[in-house]
Amino acid sequence: MAAVRALVGSRLAAASAFASLSPGGRTPSQRAAIHLSAPHPAAKVALVLSGCGVYDGTEIHEASAILVHLSRGGAEVQIFAPDIPQMHVIDHTKGQPSESESRNVLTESARIARGKITDLAKLSAANHDAAIFPGGFGAAKNLSTFAVDGKDCKVNKEVERILKEFHQAGKPIGCDASTSLPAPAPWWSRNPVLRCPGLSCVWCWQGESHTCVDEHQ
Repeated sequence: MAAVRALVGSRLAAASAFASLSPGGRTPSQRAAIHLSAPHPAAKVALVLSGCGVYDGTEIHEASAILVHLSRGGAEVQIFAPDIPQMHVIDHTKGQPSESESRNVLTESARIARGKITDLAKLSAANHDAAIFPGGFGAAKNLSTFAVDGKDCKVNKEVERILKEFHQAGKPIGCDASTSLPAPAPWWSRNPVLRCPGLSCVWCWQGESHTCVDEHQ
């Protein structure tokens, strides 16, 4: 996540420096610099949701906090979620499963995104500078089967594809709080980008029993 903040911060600083040069206060060299350079584009960040609600989807407070900080940093955010059924629906007033209900992860995630959401299958690392996964039990229930199968779990195929794409491109991947995304270790176990410093995150994966944890824990 520190890498994400650095990426957003550097681009925001460049844009601020450019904007601060008022017409009356520019020296000849400053005016020449403006003609020779252009402001940096905003960082493009993909936010991947897993539903709406801490017990069966995305933790709403965490998703909102991430959106606020990305907005303050000048990032351009696009929100994604898989178009799949939820593992189950939890009645958040009781903390118990609602046996008669079934919900869709993309549809529920659209509540947080205010309707501006895209199917996860359309996310490509080529079009974004970073990807962030907010916490919530949806990561272990809908993005993977970790909540049921533990170390023997499977990861949603689109989530695994995205993680591999961003890893191979050397782009930051952030996870917040209760995010737990298991996946085969060899393709990311030695990638420092996945250490997510600054967040209370835990990444688990099967095969080599490696666990990457936040430096603050």
